[in-house]
Amino acid sequence: MNKVTGLLVIIVMMIFSAVNLTYAQGTSVTILHTNDSHSHLDAVGPKTCNLEGTLGGIAKAATVIGMVKQTETNVLTLHAGDFSVGDFFFNKYFGVSELQIMKLIGFDALTVGNHEFDLGPSTLNDVLTAGFENGSFPVISANLDMTGFPALSDFIQPYTIKNFGDVKVGIFGMTIPSPLSNAYPVIINENVDEITYATVLELQSQGCDVIIFLSHLGSAIDEQLAANIPGIDFIIGGHDHYAFTQPHIIMNPLNKPVYVCQAGSYYQNIGRLNFTVENGTVTFNSYQLIPVNAQVPAVPEIKAVIDELKLGIKAQYGDVYHTIDGLALRDLEADNNPNCEMKDTPMGNLITDSYRNKTKTKIGITANGLIAEKIYRGAVTSADVFRTVSYGYDTESGLDFKLATFDIRGSELIKGLEVGLSMIGIDDDFFLQVSGMTFKYNPDNAVGERVILSSVRINNSPLNPNKKYSVTVNEGLLGILTSLGGVEVENIQILAVTEYKGLKDYIRKLKLLFYSPEGRIKEAHSGDNSNLTTESDLNGFRFELKDNYPNPFNPSTTISYELAKGGFTTLKIYDILGKEVASLVNEKQNAGSYSVQWNASDYSSGVYFYKLQTDGFVQTKRMILTK
Repeated sequence: MNKVTGLLVIIVMMIFSAVNLTYAQGTSVTILHTNDSHSHLDAVGPKTCNLEGTLGGIAKAATVIGMVKQTETNVLTLHAGDFSVGDFFFNKYFGVSELQIMKLIGFDALTVGNHEFDLGPSTLNDVLTAGFENGSFPVISANLDMTGFPALSDFIQPYTIKNFGDVKVGIFGMTIPSPLSNAYPVIINENVDEITYATVLELQSQGCDVIIFLSHLGSAIDEQLAANIPGIDFIIGGHDHYAFTQPHIIMNPLNKPVYVCQAGSYYQNIGRLNFTVENGTVTFNSYQLIPVNAQVPAVPEIKAVIDELKLGIKAQYGDVYHTIDGLALRDLEADNNPNCEMKDTPMGNLITDSYRNKTKTKIGITANGLIAEKIYRGAVTSADVFRTVSYGYDTESGLDFKLATFDIRGSELIKGLEVGLSMIGIDDDFFLQVSGMTFKYNPDNAVGERVILSSVRINNSPLNPNKKYSVTVNEGLLGILTSLGGVEVENIQILAVTEYKGLKDYIRKLKLLFYSPEGRIKEAHSGDNSNLTTESDLNGFRFELKDNYPNPFNPSTTISYELAKGGFTTLKIYDILGKEVASLVNEKQNAGSYSVQWNASDYSSGVYFYKLQTDGFVQTKRMILTK
């Protein structure tokens, strides 16, 4: 048995190990599904010694899909939208190559995602025309009004129907009506409940035994529709990038279960759902979320196509796959931790710091929805950097959004923060990440009143509502704040540098990435506000971790810091692998200034990190021991 054959056997075992194949008599159907691939044709994540990614990618996903199709009959392969934007593959080929490979794999339907319209309906029409030049598969969305751009109706229909023997399976799609969409003159209708109800009735009138909702609305809306509209059997969802290990079961108005599924993003998982239809009764049998990981080999023919496409990318953008810009000492997450009061993220902190490094403004701001993905521990290539900030398309460079600077009064800055906090619990894409400032908010307060004003600090100084502050954002956030949020700014400057270039330069400057949540943004609930006007308002101290001196050092160095208020405080030393090697402070301390000496006589030369953590403040800095 050769290596590839052995791996395929392992995959088959992965797929079927947890599945009971003794189903009731009737017609068995398997749904394979993915979503939010965002042009990630190549694997990403932790790398091999050749700098090849190990997670996801369409060539590895094709292996899983192919193995199921070889071993089962009646297989539906579905994509819940957003194949566009997110990787150099999109900026070079605009999604055409992905559609062609999906067609080759045998996808049965694709829902239109909101990012399919990022470059406008005309570009989407061109992509579909080129991608489907030699044959197509259904592209669906029931809530698109294409009257203003009728050419798209040649490709996009409200639903499709698949027949498996005597069983009819109806599949309809829907696209989230995002305020950031660039769909006009196509209209993304917002009355999704009415359209869902009408579409289900239409599919039932055509004799469909099973109704699948291939949704790009997000799981919150999916589950609301499941609970309120009868007739849907399964919801295969997207938009959130969630990976459900098992379906969320929602009871509909007739007290029948609806199974809501999502498979994550970037082809890193394939969802496998099996059901049986007998005498008009639909029975759920099993579900698996199959990981597309390092153990899954790529289909060689598809991998060869992707490698050829990468040559075109290298010709335009340079060797982004083998240029190492830095080293991440840990995974740098892009998502908020729901169980932590600190809501700044490692990627949010890194990106906004890179803004200020490039422009020297007082403040840097981005939004969660404009941070595409995390950086994995290990070598960070230029392709990795681009994937994190890949939204927008700059026609001059073929890259992402440009950076923009402006001046803003403190009162309008608060208004901007409130825009970012207005969609908590609905759509976290608007949630802001910051550099050069800190603040707390109360999500229990009414929209427009969530920022706790006494907590706002600009470079450790209280916010002055009448003072003007310089800010850096990207073009996308500039549009959100000024056009959608009505925030007034002055002296807008669109810079020649793109967000990707600014972040790439900053990572090269840092060399080593050791970012974590620092408490720049903190969530406080009702009842917590009594201590929000802290000692720092009275005692003159501020939170600050100072540069150690001397640096480089041998064998001792001094670390100084200030605490704006009292609390349990730790000061710890870590090596380059992130392992704790010394604990210098581990006690409750009062507000004030402190200095601690570290004698590193027993440690080897190299790079070390020192991390100060106390209530409301976390910061890490780097130092070098030379012997």
